[in-house]
Amino acid sequence: MLGTKLRRDDEDGHERFKQMCLAEPKLTGFEFIHPPLGIDAKTFVKAHFGHNAKARNMQFAKGTTTLAFVYEPATPNDLGGIVIAVDSRASSGEYISSKSVMKILDINERMVSTMAGGAADCQFWCRVVAQYCNLFELREKQEITVSAASKYFANQLYGYRNRGLSIGSMVCGYDKLGPAIFQVSDDGTRLKLQVCSIGSGSLNAYGVLDTHYKPKMTDEEALTLGRRAIMLATFRDSGSGGNCNVCHITPKGKTRFPPIDVNHLYYEFAGEHKRDVGYQPPNDE
Repeated sequence: MLGTKLRRDDEDGHERFKQMCLAEPKLTGFEFIHPPLGIDAKTFVKAHFGHNAKARNMQFAKGTTTLAFVYEPATPNDLGGIVIAVDSRASSGEYISSKSVMKILDINERMVSTMAGGAADCQFWCRVVAQYCNLFELREKQEITVSAASKYFANQLYGYRNRGLSIGSMVCGYDKLGPAIFQVSDDGTRLKLQVCSIGSGSLNAYGVLDTHYKPKMTDEEALTLGRRAIMLATFRDSGSGGNCNVCHITPKGKTRFPPIDVNHLYYEFAGEHKRDVGYQPPNDE
């Protein structure tokens, strides 16, 4: 290695250096210890971090809201494409472990994947997919399609089905075939959808999308719809919250917008509809 001095057998201290290298390493508190042989990892995690575990702030309980939809431009000045909107809360049982998690992960210049489920599982396997896509582009001298990337993702998860993985992801992107959204689950399920939402707050988000979604919209209407669906989902779902992160994928590229606190969005949309935020009892005096 650079910056190190090579030791010869005849130099002083060689035997001590050799014994240090051959000695068994000492375990520290930062190393992950695997369960003993004969214990299934899924059973081990369920026993110590499941719903019946005594550690209430370390339970493997999830909560999130992610959504994406494809739309066509309503005017020549609009770009169209895909809007991806997510919240930023990470929960661990009854404990909110983080309020600023980025749940939109990059795969390439015009493709992303979303996180729902276990954060570690989603981040690891999305990085595996991103690595495969980069190697494909270097080997084939062309961009990989969204369909091929999602198919590789689903095949990898199918090989680890019933192993305790918790992944609910969307692979969204724009390729030579146009915009596409594929839902990928931890059991290897893969579905192509026009409008998709995953997470504990997905039903609330679907209620907004089913009401206000249109195949043709302006870019501003599409971005507003994504933010409104996330805001209302976080308002009704205790597992979702934090900030609203939005990504817009068009034929020209990918645009990420600054995060907006869902509380600010709530007051903004309430002001548009001239709706009282809280009930004020009348003063009879």
